[in-house]
Amino acid sequence: MAQWRTESVWARAVIGRYSVDRAGPLVRRIRRARPRGEDGYCARMTERPLIVGAGAAGLAVAARLRQRGVECDVVDRATSVGSAWTGRYDSLHLHTIRWLSGLPGFPIPRGHGRWVARDDVVRYLRDYADRFGVHPELGVEVTRLDRAPDARGWLVETSAGQRRASVVVLATSYSSRPYLPGWAAQDTPSAAGLLHSSQYRRPEPYRGRHVLVVGAGNSAAEIAVELAGAGATVTMSVRTPPNIVRRDTLGVPSQLLGIVLRRVPERVMNPLSAVLRRVSVPDLSEHGLPAPAGDGFTQFLRTRTVPILDHGFVREVKDGRIRIVVAVDSLDEGVVGLVDGTSLRPDAIVCATGYRPGLEPIVGHLGVLDLHGTPRVHGARTLPSAPGLYFAGITVQMAGLLREIGFEARAIGDAVASTGLVSGGQRPAAASAPRVAPTA
Repeated sequence: MAQWRTESVWARAVIGRYSVDRAGPLVRRIRRARPRGEDGYCARMTERPLIVGAGAAGLAVAARLRQRGVECDVVDRATSVGSAWTGRYDSLHLHTIRWLSGLPGFPIPRGHGRWVARDDVVRYLRDYADRFGVHPELGVEVTRLDRAPDARGWLVETSAGQRRASVVVLATSYSSRPYLPGWAAQDTPSAAGLLHSSQYRRPEPYRGRHVLVVGAGNSAAEIAVELAGAGATVTMSVRTPPNIVRRDTLGVPSQLLGIVLRRVPERVMNPLSAVLRRVSVPDLSEHGLPAPAGDGFTQFLRTRTVPILDHGFVREVKDGRIRIVVAVDSLDEGVVGLVDGTSLRPDAIVCATGYRPGLEPIVGHLGVLDLHGTPRVHGARTLPSAPGLYFAGITVQMAGLLREIGFEARAIGDAVASTGLVSGGQRPAAASAPRVAPTA
């Protein structure tokens, strides 16, 4: 590999001194001598950074690199930009306020409202890609990363073949792989019509039916609320009583509180979150949802489950339109066994049981993941054992993920532009923000 690189540099010098026609035979000989991969085909060689993921994080990093004068490649296994949003339920909205959710250099248009709807988020991400000239290679899945044999950059295995990059940014999102609990696989296919919340779209098909919603996060709460509103009989199975906060109070979003308190230590946050719960959310103990026992913030750190942002859930529980039951223990031929010994026979089960990053096949062998399968570092930080490998947006944040993605994208873009690992033909430049469109 080192010999090939030396010859390539010499060939470029020859091409610069003589005509392309005279240098042609030499270049052809060098190309024929180019080393091949183990399976016999030539690896695609590039010195441009490679970003894996064409969602908010990947687009933001690519945009920052372009601002710094660094061209990069972006790949995504999906067939469209922002696919993580297009595949979610129709009524989904951002849980964070619009003006705190835009990516760097291009705010979300005001016309999308305070709480931006799913389709408007997708439209915004596609407009963002167009504005910064980011054109992802879609339908390309990355399956494994390895350090290059010469320890200069990365070998990237993809569904389209092997390629090489000096820098890799994994921006595949925290919610990459739907997660189902073990009991859900015990009875497949289930007579109860079991599906993950990623497969749920709208409530109308469930009108007049008994639906069991499993989970205690925002997706579970929102799906339960809209099912109840559409005339379904809704039961919600909760293993750990969730934190619940109001989405906003007198027009002030709770996200602001998360931003202000993000640096407050755990020993202070636990009693503070308990007080906030008591003054803003009624006691739901008699309905099966007691407040966390004084460790609400610790619970978030342990489970990485963002508090339910209430905009109708508490009312539906109090009025009895959503009935709370304990955790599921088993599923057998459509009969759901609960941990308290009781059972249910719902017409359908929606498992809003979360997602996993799903990074183990790609980088699990590199020692860059923690026990939960999440990256050990984020943003501009890299591990000594994996220089040039960055992670963006693969985390859960109380202060709002899109806002944090903006910080990580700027940090990664600046770090990559200053490493000297980018192509020698590129000249990293100081950031120059593009003209921002009016938000009205």
